[in-house]
Amino acid sequence: MRDIAKEAYEAVPVGAVTWIRPDPDKGVSLASFQAIAAAVDGMQQDGLILIRSVHKESTSGQCLIDAIQFHKVR
Repeated sequence: MRDIAKEAYEAVPVGAVTWIRPDPDKGVSLASFQAIAAAVDGMQQDGLILIRSVHKESTSGQCLIDAIQFHKVR
């Protein structure tokens, strides 16, 4: 799943802000998106991005992350 996070990171220029969300067309379900969220967190710890917003769904009662907004730092 880190590949999907890396793909989103590489798709934007330095200084840009973007959202990443589950995409069933790419085989990324809400459940599998949780691993991507962990990878995005790791990218922030590595100093590559700053997470600006994390949205959690409220329909399942599990409060799963369904969208992350990040700012590409380098």
